[in-house]
Amino acid sequence: MHYLITGGSGFIGTHLTRRLTEAGHEVTVLDDLSAGYDWEHLSPTGAHLVRGSVLDRFTVERSIDDVDWVIHLAAVVGVQRAMQNRIRTLRVCHQGTQNVLSAATARHRRVFVASSSAIYGKITNTPVAEDNDVLLGSPQKDGWLYSTAKMCQEHLALAYHHERGARVWIGRLFNVIGPLQSGTGGMVVPRLVTQALDDLPLTVYGDGKQTRTFVYIDDALDGIQRVTGRGEQATPYNIGGTCEISILDLARMIRRIAGSSSPIRLIPYREVLGEDFEETQKRRPSIDRLCQLGYAPRYSLEESLRAIIDHHRRDPE
Repeated sequence: MHYLITGGSGFIGTHLTRRLTEAGHEVTVLDDLSAGYDWEHLSPTGAHLVRGSVLDRFTVERSIDDVDWVIHLAAVVGVQRAMQNRIRTLRVCHQGTQNVLSAATARHRRVFVASSSAIYGKITNTPVAEDNDVLLGSPQKDGWLYSTAKMCQEHLALAYHHERGARVWIGRLFNVIGPLQSGTGGMVVPRLVTQALDDLPLTVYGDGKQTRTFVYIDDALDGIQRVTGRGEQATPYNIGGTCEISILDLARMIRRIAGSSSPIRLIPYREVLGEDFEETQKRRPSIDRLCQLGYAPRYSLEESLRAIIDHHRRDPE
């Protein structure tokens, strides 16, 4: 099988590329390397890099010509990075996804579209199931741009499926964590792990009571492969874990596992993300639909954090 992975040099793409090449598949990565990841960490896998953007329609068309599957991961990832690159965030989700879907549909290729838990917005009645209503904040409130962009991406996938017969599968990823993830875009776990290992204050935004449900990268990849292998077309699947935790308790857990003496420092959102930022307070998925495909997360949050901390100790960024 020959896979094209857009955004394949990023955190999730790197792990997926390694898994697929180790299983004997051919992998082409389409990535402009703008997220700061170095291609050298993937070149030993034998994957082929097409350095370019999903915003370039002709590059996308050429890249899709000889593949069987497209795993569409390309996005501007991270709250801070998305807010600093608002136009690009919207263009990659809309124009980039349209380029991928148009080229794949014309060539009868299968496409997995990586959506996000962000589309649920500020729903507080959790766990959220795939057919729940969503609740997004005002466009004038920072923080909902990425949510809106990913919602538009899903609408595009569904529109291409219903009107043009696109073969599409959709997975909504919930807070994936693991080795190689960068904290530069605002990702909380790598930031806290680095701070703990350096005995720096652990920076928690807001009051720390906001909750998230993290899923280890290996489990997330299992979820993607379940969806692409057995899932229904044009049907979203939550891909996530089962342990909901407040960010304050997450910081305490990381500090304990790392054996760190770092204090925890609460920082108002306005100091980091501006006066108009509005945060999602709760995020936990229902994974019943995915479990019907045989999915079962294998890694607890503690095991996941230990693996990440051990990796940082061996190979500090």
